[in-house]
Amino acid sequence: MPGKIIVHTDGGSRGNPGPAAAGFTLSDAAGRQLQAKGIVLGRATNNVAEYTGLVKALEAAVQIGAEQLTVFSDSELLVKQINGQYRVKSKLIKPLFDQAVSLLAQFGSWQVRHVRREKNTQADKLVNQALDAGHDVEIKPKARAGGKKRVRLGVLISGGGTTLMNILERIEQGKLNAEVAVVISSLSKAGGVAKGKNAGLDVK
Repeated sequence: MPGKIIVHTDGGSRGNPGPAAAGFTLSDAAGRQLQAKGIVLGRATNNVAEYTGLVKALEAAVQIGAEQLTVFSDSELLVKQINGQYRVKSKLIKPLFDQAVSLLAQFGSWQVRHVRREKNTQADKLVNQALDAGHDVEIKPKARAGGKKRVRLGVLISGGGTTLMNILERIEQGKLNAEVAVVISSLSKAGGVAKGKNAGLDVK
């Protein structure tokens, strides 16, 4: 049963409102992708699609027994509403907001954080794949190349954590057959410490 889960979620509408889809990925703390789905929604707004992506991701995380959750979304509105910084005024969004809050309450701890679009590319890609195909899409986790065992990595942070983030991204994309087993920081205030913790890693 996975403990810490990293979620990337997105949603989009062509026309706003128009044909819409949501997408999400679930990865464990070592960066191994567990699920990746794009879901066709029919006609909807961008914000409804963004929230639906979040709800679908949370439902999937509950189903696999996640205990701790870090969610990344490129929707600043969604992130600020979930974190109580903005009120939810839209009658279209309110039921989805309530559903998301109810699902989040099922986790021992959770964070919902804003991320730039260029750092949310796979969830965005799933949205567009579903829209182009006209049906739901799912990317199965890639099998280990040649049945080889994953390399366990130890990462030393001394600065902003760019190398660590690049490693995690390549693992998630299936380009690196490895897992991050331990992260050690030589400086307690290094910028990469926060990034590592936000990614669900245990930074020593």
